[in-house]
This record gives sequence, structure tokens and C-alpha cells, in this order.
Amino acid sequence: MTVDQGSSIHGYQVPILRGVWERITTLGAPRFYSRAWACLCLFAGLLLLTYWDFRWLPLPFLAWLVGHGVLVLLTQWNPRFDDMMIAQINQRYKSRYRAG
Repeated sequence: MTVDQGSSIHGYQVPILRGVWERITTLGAPRFYSRAWACLCLFAGLLLLTYWDFRWLPLPFLAWLVGHGVLVLLTQWNPRFDDMMIAQINQRYKSRYRAG
């Protein structure tokens, strides 16, 4: 039995989606953390707007800019930085081991 070289076998020759093997980012930072940080800064902006005046609104925007920049730098340093930090906290890795 021969197989036609021009036909594709469905289910075997499909492109792998990038979201399966690559981290989904928003503006260079992981999607969950960037959205959570943006929501926190928007909430702070609304609180400042409620209790004070419009002149305080640049403060949460600058905080968002700095925080998002830190997230982007952490992602460039190590794309799985959050997994590493969680493992460091949960596993309680030692910084040094004694030989013998």
C-alpha cells in the first residue's frame, strides 16, 4: 500500500500553536501579571480621583509605567521568573550546601 506524497495526514501535520510552547505576553510582560498590575493602578487612580483632584492622576500612571517596565525586564532576564520565585519560596532552597 502506497501513500500519496502530496496529501497531508490530518492530525499529524498541523502547525503547533505558539501559545503551547511560548509564554503569552502583553507588551513584553506575562499577560496575567501585566493585567493585574494595570487593574491595580487603575483602581488606585480611581481612588485618587475620588478623594483628591485630577492633579494626582499622573502618579498611578507613572507607577504603572515603572512596574510594567520591571515586569518586562524580569521577563527578558528569565521568561519563567515567576515559577523560579514560587519554587524558591515553596521549596525553601538553600543558598549553600555543605560538602560531606
